[in-house]
Amino acid sequence: MIAQKTTLQWLEHRAGVRQLSRHPREYRCKAIELNDRGNAFVAAYGRREIRGYVGFVDLVGYSTAVVGRSPKEAAAFLRPFLSAVVDAAVEAGALVDKTIGDEVMFVLPDGEDDGGVPGVLAAGPLLGGLYETQRKLGPQYSFRLGLSYGNQYVDRIGGEGYGEWTLVGESVNLAKRLCALKELETIDGIGGAFGVLVREVDDKKFQSILQVIASSRMTHQIRPGTVELKGVSPARYAILSPNPQSTIDVRE
Repeated sequence: MIAQKTTLQWLEHRAGVRQLSRHPREYRCKAIELNDRGNAFVAAYGRREIRGYVGFVDLVGYSTAVVGRSPKEAAAFLRPFLSAVVDAAVEAGALVDKTIGDEVMFVLPDGEDDGGVPGVLAAGPLLGGLYETQRKLGPQYSFRLGLSYGNQYVDRIGGEGYGEWTLVGESVNLAKRLCALKELETIDGIGGAFGVLVREVDDKKFQSILQVIASSRMTHQIRPGTVELKGVSPARYAILSPNPQSTIDVRE
């Protein structure tokens, strides 16, 4: 896990290793070569359920774009997308769980119960940062976002000479399914969906998060009723699309 010193100190605080008098900036990201630092995250949140946001960002048309290219050329095309999305997620206070091909997975723990920053306060900057990232990358780097809020379980897995933290739960599955919705195919630039499981998050909380989203560079359209996506319990969700008319600078 890549993190600032103050962030690692906060994780130690949460794990009972040290006592801090104030809360530093939220968490950063994980990298395979620094997985030993992931122990701090698992010590702070591991082996129990937490609440937070989970997101998947997928590059549209990647396979088609690299047809006929060498692996080195494909990597050169993919690198700007992965680097920019990771930076945007980290800047908003999220941890990058992993990158898989042309996809980035991140998690934003809701630290409110632990004296930290409420996750909802980062939702707007997170979406605004992704909007700005896509705009800067240009039309050849359109991408899709699946974002959910709910319960997750933090675990640590490993084998001979290797270990890393992982995040599991139905809210993770929901975010993955939302990223693949056909409804997003007609949205230019960055299109996404935000959802919650009905059994985990009530409608009042769902609506309050969407109000924060509406203050970012993204707008939303709520789908009525509930939906059952493949392998996921009933959920509420809204389609997210760019809002170029917004004059809000979410990074301020």
